[in-house]
Amino acid sequence: MQNSEKPPNEPASAQMERGSYDLPSHDALSKILPEYLHLLKKPKSQTRKESVPQKKSKSELNRTFDVLSPLENPPMPDFKDDPHEGEVTEHQTKELENYRVAMHKMADDILALRSQVSVLESEKSQLRRDLSLHQDLLDDTDTDVMTKSEIADRIASLKFKVSSESSKAAAQKDRIQQLQNELIRKNDIEKEFVQLQRAHQQQQAVLKKYQARSGKISALEDTVHQQEKVIEKMEKILDAKLKERNKENSEKKKIGVKHKDAEELKRREIESVLAAENSRLREELHRLLNLPPAVIIQQPVQTHQPFSDSEKLELLTQLARAEGRIQTLEQQLKENSRQWGKEKQEMLTRLSEYEHGFARTSSMILLDLPVKSVTDSVLGHTRHRQLEPLK
Repeated sequence: MQNSEKPPNEPASAQMERGSYDLPSHDALSKILPEYLHLLKKPKSQTRKESVPQKKSKSELNRTFDVLSPLENPPMPDFKDDPHEGEVTEHQTKELENYRVAMHKMADDILALRSQVSVLESEKSQLRRDLSLHQDLLDDTDTDVMTKSEIADRIASLKFKVSSESSKAAAQKDRIQQLQNELIRKNDIEKEFVQLQRAHQQQQAVLKKYQARSGKISALEDTVHQQEKVIEKMEKILDAKLKERNKENSEKKKIGVKHKDAEELKRREIESVLAAENSRLREELHRLLNLPPAVIIQQPVQTHQPFSDSEKLELLTQLARAEGRIQTLEQQLKENSRQWGKEKQEMLTRLSEYEHGFARTSSMILLDLPVKSVTDSVLGHTRHRQLEPLK
């Protein structure tokens, strides 16, 4: 470490050292190791804050960090409900043990370096005193008074001291270089320690994230169990409702079968009544159609008795009346057949509705069917439609 420039406020002794013997300044070690003294004065452990990655200046390269006390363990994180708790704890314990051993070694090295620095400072102070003494001797001695032998002895002694001091200065330079290399190595170790600490913090953050995720998974499992219980209850309720509906459907089917039988009986009764009425009307129509030829056939029997005008008029009126009765019977037959077709179609429609599940209720059946029976209605209708007999 050689400084070619002279600071303006440097003492004369320091200038002489640097100019004559190429020695370092008296405060070189205090500039290189400015922060080692507080480690001896304050050995208490302090919690280190999270280091922010930034570019350090040259004055901060030799800065050291507080060392935790070997008797005091760092706080361990609290793991709850973690399946890998044992492995994580063992891994963290090993890492902390490695950190602790490294810190102990660094502390021992720092203490050794402090002792060496103190020894070097004492030697440096002794050398300064010797230099100042020799300088005073040179300044105070008057060469005019001294003899040649004294001057030669003084020069020989000064040469010997200069050679010894130069050897000591070279040794001190080597020692300072070693200390600087040691400091650089310690700084590299410190950087590695900071990187390990950052990796440890990242692992802790990831571990917390996994713990939060495991907590969410447990909460989701509880929710799933509750939903399964609710689904089981709903299935029980649905089974009960289905059983009730099946019972109601079976009862409805029984009632529908009964109604179907009753409607079938009514339909058969209506068909029988309509068939009887139809046959009766056909017979009556056939009888009426056969009446005029009988009258015409009886005329030759009474040919020998000529008809009077009144008899002819009466016969014509009877013939007209018979023709009118035939027409009315034909119309009545048509109306009855049409009504019978409508009733048959209605019965078929009801039957198809019942077969396809559109069964009518009891109230609808009561409203649709008349109060009187079908036979009474048909017979009463035909009774009112009966014609008067021929005169």
